[in-house]
Formats: sequence, structure tokens, C-alpha cells
Amino acid sequence: MLKSIKNNKVAVVLLLLTAVACAFMLKERYLALLLATICVYIMAVTGLDILFGYTGQVSFGHAGFFAIGAYTSTLLSMHTPVPAAITVWIGALLSMLFGVVVAFPASKLVKHFLSLLTIAFGNMVYIFVSVTDPLTNGYSGIVGIPDISVFGYTFKSNQSYFYLLAAVCAVIVLLKRNLINSRIGRAFIAVRENPHAAAGMGINVRNYKVLAFAISAFLAGLAGAFYAHLIGFISPDTFMNTQSNLFMTMLLFGGIATISGPVIGSVILLIVTELMQSYVRAQMLIYAFFILVVLFFLPNGVVGLYGKARAALKKIPKATREA
Repeated sequence: MLKSIKNNKVAVVLLLLTAVACAFMLKERYLALLLATICVYIMAVTGLDILFGYTGQVSFGHAGFFAIGAYTSTLLSMHTPVPAAITVWIGALLSMLFGVVVAFPASKLVKHFLSLLTIAFGNMVYIFVSVTDPLTNGYSGIVGIPDISVFGYTFKSNQSYFYLLAAVCAVIVLLKRNLINSRIGRAFIAVRENPHAAAGMGINVRNYKVLAFAISAFLAGLAGAFYAHLIGFISPDTFMNTQSNLFMTMLLFGGIATISGPVIGSVILLIVTELMQSYVRAQMLIYAFFILVVLFFLPNGVVGLYGKARAALKKIPKATREA
């Protein structure tokens, strides 16, 4: 344990600084809401990383899964006796089911054909929640979404939601790390690198692609469900194509196929988005700017900068560093 901490001094320092920053931010209601929302995005982007980063399947329709989780949990918690603590998981499971349905045709497509399929799926979900007024209240949205209660404790404040979502995020990140280091994770990477070679090694490429889609859709749906109860209001405007673009931009900027990339990308991009609230019409331009930065300067995302810095330090003679 001590050896692990010694080898990751930078990570430990960053974790401590993050904890201190969060402690100060939690004193303000708005900043606490921002922290809780960051946790929601980390869930969704982590799922997208499993799909795109580790199996190479691009998706620009993840807002659709996000919406399914949000609306399912909202409607069940408001119109049935099922508590919100359970409906969030039902919403995630329904999103996973749709993910499997989309995955079967998607597993046969690549590049722009796959992109078009996922965009079409996202648009279909958006149109559905927009026009089904009796069910979703259309563009007017749904207000008064119940808070989540666990063992008699109701999460009402933004601060309490942050603790809940941070705990869920920590578990998801840990499970992702274990998944990637397992046989399934190695199969994902093999499929990403060369599907034909993977098939020749006995890996069922289609099954693993479907599995990656299912896991990714589950996490996106879970994030959407938590988002609905956190904010207390949802409308179709939240689940437009710009939401899918934001997920992808967060992933690319943070760094794909990494554990910390989705976390870093979610934190930076959401803070930038909040700071640019007065320029809502320029959101797509802002996302495009970040994508261009990744393409030209950060091909491995922000995480890649840390790797380059470590490599550069290793090249410097030890005597020079100590001096």
C-alpha cells in the first residue's frame, strides 16, 4: 500500500487538493450543485469511454440513453409507488435494453455509418419525448420530480446529493478499472485494435461489441436518472444532440481509454460550459474549439500531457533534477 502511494505521489497530491477544493465548494449551494452535476457527467462519459475508448465504437447518440434513464425514473417515481432509489436503476436497465437493441445492427457498422446510426437513435428519442405530451408533458417538461430516499434518509440538498453521487462514481470507476484489467477488458481492446485478428483468436467480436454497448448505455441511463432527481426538472431541451456532443468532447479532451480521462474531461468541460452560460448560442462553437485543441495539440487528451511530462523527467539526469 505504501509502495503504491509512493509511486503515485502526483495522484495523491491531486486527490488531496481536489478534496480540499470540494470542501470549500460544498459551502455554497450553487457550487455544490455543480459538483454533483460533474459526478453525473463522469458516469455518462465513463460509459462512453468503455464503448468508444476500449472497443472503438463511436456514439453520437448517448443523449438518447441519458433521456431514457431520466424519463423512466421520473415517470415511475411520480406515478407508481416504486421509490426513486429503485427507479433510477430501472431507468438504467431500460437504457441498457435499448443499448442492446441498438448494438446488434451497430456491431456490423463502422466509422461514419455507425455514427449516423447513433445520431438517428438520439434524434428518435428526442422526438419521442418532445411529442408525447400526455406521457412526458412535451416541451413544457416535468417539474416536481421526487427526491431519492435511502433507508429513511431523503437527499434534499445539493450537498447530500454530491456525497451520494460521488460514492456511486467512485464505485463505477473502480469497477471500470477491474473490468478493463480482466479478460473481458482485454477482449475489448483486441476488438478495438483489429476485429479480424480478434475473431481469428476465438473472440466473439459481435458479442463483445454488444456487451460494451449495454454497459455504456446502462451508465448513461443511470446518469440521466440521477440527473433528473438532482435537478428536479427535465425537458426535451436537455437531451438534444448538443448533449451527445458534450459527452464526446469531454471524453476526447480528458483522454480516451484511460481511467482518469473521463473524470478530467467532465470537470474541465462542465466548468467551462458554466462559465460560458451567457453564450449559449455559441456552445457548439466552444465544443468544436476543444475538439480542435485535441486534434492538433492533445491527441491523447489532458491525460497524455501527464505521460509526456513523466517521460521528459525520466530523460533528465538524476543529478540535474536534484540540483
